[in-house]
Amino acid sequence: MFSNKIILNAAAYARYSTDMQTENSIAYQLDAIKKYCNDNHIQLVKVYKDEAYSGTNTNRPGFRAMLADAKQHLFDAVIIYDISRGSRNIADWFEFRNEMAILRIKVISVNQPLGDALDPNNFLVEMINVGLGQHMVLDTRKKSIAGVCAKAREAKFCGGIAPLGYDIVNGDYVINKAEAKLVQTIYTMYAAGKSYDDILKVLKGSKGKLGRPIGKNSLHSILKNERYIGVYTWNKREMKVMGKWAGGKPNPNVIRIEDAIPRIIDDVTWEAVRNRMRQKERCAANKAKTVYLLSGLIECEECGATFVGHRSTNTRGYSSRYYICGNKYRTRTCHSKNISADKIEAFVVQNLKAYLSNADFSETAQIICDKINNTTPNLSEERKELKQVNDKISNGVKAILSGLDLPELKEELDRLRVRKSELEDIIKYNDTHSSAIEPESIIALFKNAVEHIGTDNQAAIKNFITKIYAHADGSATVNIGV
Repeated sequence: MFSNKIILNAAAYARYSTDMQTENSIAYQLDAIKKYCNDNHIQLVKVYKDEAYSGTNTNRPGFRAMLADAKQHLFDAVIIYDISRGSRNIADWFEFRNEMAILRIKVISVNQPLGDALDPNNFLVEMINVGLGQHMVLDTRKKSIAGVCAKAREAKFCGGIAPLGYDIVNGDYVINKAEAKLVQTIYTMYAAGKSYDDILKVLKGSKGKLGRPIGKNSLHSILKNERYIGVYTWNKREMKVMGKWAGGKPNPNVIRIEDAIPRIIDDVTWEAVRNRMRQKERCAANKAKTVYLLSGLIECEECGATFVGHRSTNTRGYSSRYYICGNKYRTRTCHSKNISADKIEAFVVQNLKAYLSNADFSETAQIICDKINNTTPNLSEERKELKQVNDKISNGVKAILSGLDLPELKEELDRLRVRKSELEDIIKYNDTHSSAIEPESIIALFKNAVEHIGTDNQAAIKNFITKIYAHADGSATVNIGV
């Protein structure tokens, strides 16, 4: 007897890459999946999609969200248009199949029969199908690389961003005279023994190719770029293989052609710069590394950049540690005050110790777990709220900087910063963890920190200090959480 009873709750997953496909491909796949669900009495409860993402790896937001929700058993099956939409990598496909099998979640392809992945015959058929997809990708990749290599052997521009000092015309490097003068100034001053700070003062906020002020990191890259002496290089390092990080090691197949680009810097200046940089690198390698407990945690209220640790020595030989706004340090575009490292680190450790000594572990742990575990599956609400909070903080800071001095405004800003820190932590946790967090793990973290506070301050700060906001007047607000 025929029945309209729903037999499965399912999630749809659709994907298209950038090779001759568009967002229309997603709509086509979803239409086919919906029709399959209607014909087979399946209730479609979730839809996940990745637009313009390769199937050669699983680093796709929609795919990762689907895996996370599968572990929460939000559906009984995953439906795809065909195997190639799920993956074009044999290892990734069968890892996905095994994970779904462990969770007892069925995987259905609209256009290909998928049986028990542990059955040898089914395994062979699937391996052939996904293998054909991977073969197609490899073949396309081979042809693409061959085409780019052919361009590279002619010293043609192969993509990316042209170095400061050059424009690209019909694939050729052409000197940009105005930018070339900046490059020559940088090389000449550095070869003469001038510091990065001296050079930046002369550049007076000149901007690079991306429209941002040239900073210390930019100077370092410019001073190491062989293109300025006419050397063309392509594929110098192996950065990625099939969309996955390959370590950045030197590439044995690098293409390097001398006198292929119009040069901007002469050999004498180049060698003077290289000798000085090598000397500085040797000195840096011999220096004892200074530990900064709050690295990456301090955010500038004025410009939003992260503070970096720095050490300076005065004319009497006295050395001091401090934190300085990253934009102020690199590009001199911020005027926030520096913060004494010794003072703020002692303040943070003292307050963290007081917090841990008085914390109700069980109650606090449960609150933390509830906030993290009760998020929306794709964090859309949290991301939306974070944007609103950031906008409010920005408006509040602008009001204070314009002269509006109200205690209520400062209190509200502190509350907003705490909420911002909470939201950032929740999003970061859920982006890197797929399973729910338990109160016991938080309690264990608290107890471990109490035992080691004072002896291992670095670990305690890493676990419990979520953000420090550096205010324009030199003061700071410290957020303690998990």
